Amino acid sequence: MAGIQNIREGLSGRVTKFIVAAIVITFIGSIGWAGFFSQGNINNIAKVGDKEISNADLSFEISSQQFKLNQQFPDQSIEDELLLQIATESLIRKFSVLNFIENNDLKLSDDYVYRQLAKEEQFQENGVFSKNSFDSFARSNGFIPSDYLKRIKEDLVIEFWRKGFVKSSFVTEEEVSTALYLAEQKRDISFFRLPVENFSQEIEVTDDLVQEYYNQNVESYKTEQQAKAKYINFKLDAIKDSVSIEEEDLQSEYQRYLDGFDSTERKLVSHIMLNTGSERSNQEALNYLEDIKIRIGKGESFEDLVEEISEDEGTKTSGGSLGVTDGTLLPPEFEEALLSMQEGEVADPIELQNSVHLIKLTKIELPQPLSFDSMKDKIRSNIVNEIAEGDYLDLLDKASELNFSLGDLETIAEELGLSVKITDLFTIQEAPEALNNKKVLELIFSNKDPEENFNELIETSEDSSILFERIEFIAEAVIPYNSIKDRVTADYKETESKVRVQEFIRKTLEQLNNNKDLKQVASESDVEVEAYVDLRRDSSLLPKSAIAEIFALPRAQVGSAFGVSAAANGDFLIYRLDAVNNSESTLDEEGKKEFNEYLNEQRLVAELNELQLATQNNTRIIRNN
Repeated sequence: MAGIQNIREGLSGRVTKFIVAAIVITFIGSIGWAGFFSQGNINNIAKVGDKEISNADLSFEISSQQFKLNQQFPDQSIEDELLLQIATESLIRKFSVLNFIENNDLKLSDDYVYRQLAKEEQFQENGVFSKNSFDSFARSNGFIPSDYLKRIKEDLVIEFWRKGFVKSSFVTEEEVSTALYLAEQKRDISFFRLPVENFSQEIEVTDDLVQEYYNQNVESYKTEQQAKAKYINFKLDAIKDSVSIEEEDLQSEYQRYLDGFDSTERKLVSHIMLNTGSERSNQEALNYLEDIKIRIGKGESFEDLVEEISEDEGTKTSGGSLGVTDGTLLPPEFEEALLSMQEGEVADPIELQNSVHLIKLTKIELPQPLSFDSMKDKIRSNIVNEIAEGDYLDLLDKASELNFSLGDLETIAEELGLSVKITDLFTIQEAPEALNNKKVLELIFSNKDPEENFNELIETSEDSSILFERIEFIAEAVIPYNSIKDRVTADYKETESKVRVQEFIRKTLEQLNNNKDLKQVASESDVEVEAYVDLRRDSSLLPKSAIAEIFALPRAQVGSAFGVSAAANGDFLIYRLDAVNNSESTLDEEGKKEFNEYLNEQRLVAELNELQLATQNNTRIIRNN
């Protein structure tokens, strides 16, 4: 496997941006889970090798998995127990890989991660990376900065590991040719259609049989629960729209920005590094870098020499850049030399404990505050948000108190200057948009006592809440047989038809496998044999499931291999494999390249899964219940 030092430069800035955003998005959703787990007595849920998995890790991973599942299945709710199981297993896989990586001494330094983060605007001040901006961003999103850095570092190191694996995984030309040969194979089949309606016409229907079917399946014939509610909406955006800001407030806030502006001189520094030790002494490194400084003085490019000479793999591709310092961030030996240097100057070689460096003061910057006009809109937005968020929380507190003391939505709405809305009767699947929230609907429909109505204040998102009262509830009830007799009769006939079809298919396949002629079987069923020639895997003539089953028939049994599949209209096809046709690939070079890339991607996914499983199986895992 490629080491991190050899592959980390291959990771794009987009990956870093995605990881930063994903951690923030996930954390917002993990707060509730963190509260849930904090009620227990176990701080760590498992130990994977030398690494502990904490409740905080688990709550964060649950929200991550919930976010992914919601993206894939937006209209489906995931049970908490299933989500907990998925998150736990995901964490164990992740920490097994992290344990494996650390045991193989593949690590990322904080400085390297900061250099990656320096490309993101939210961590910049006047165009350069600011540790203070990073810390502020982390805290504003609810993180301890060190914990936020740890999470980013874990995700980056796993991404690097995957990137290194990409470089070692490939599909051979022979495998590509074989896959193309199979992908472009064509098949001929003979078949006849078996309409389900042919069997339904033969079914005897009596009142006793239909009544018995109804009695056996009575759970399928119930009305849905229905409810009616009235509610008051609380929206942060509505409060923002009502906030008015005076010009003097904007000027005052801008002055606070000027008063706190850090105008400390910033210096952008680059270096060339040589390691020292048993293979090279400090003096040898000093002498060599002194010669390099002379070459720079004669006009050679510092950046070119970085790429040629420097042994700091983390800065080689960035011209040796160490980032920006305000006089406190680099080693004291560097900062002392920088005090007397001019922009563009290269210092004499500097010794550190296990290395010698040639540093260059690339650029000097004096931060300038932004103008009032350029910041005016942002200042206004910040003030509006701050005022609105305070008013919104105050409104919710007042609504909660009034709900406790008064309990009447009309009176509460009058006190708050808001309006009450009333719904029609609705089912849980057809809830009005304002009430279409999992927690709200659970409360409305979980209590099945029609006499018990109630008020609740629920936060439906981070910027909206709803105070609602269930004012009517109709529990599910069995629908009387006589009112749905026709529907039950149709269901009975459909069910019996399927039973008879399956029995017919079983007997037919048995006869065909015992050498009965396909045309004779079709004739006895009063249907015609049809044929498809040169059927491809991507054919739209049949459902995908039918195509897959046809291509799964063994080619060695051409003429004697039979199968059955459902057609798109619900009928069935009984078919025989007549021929397997192979042809030369029609793909051009670009098409073959894309196919090769697709196979490589599939191979990589499979091998990564196998490797993750292997690291897990070879790691000592202790689960705390």
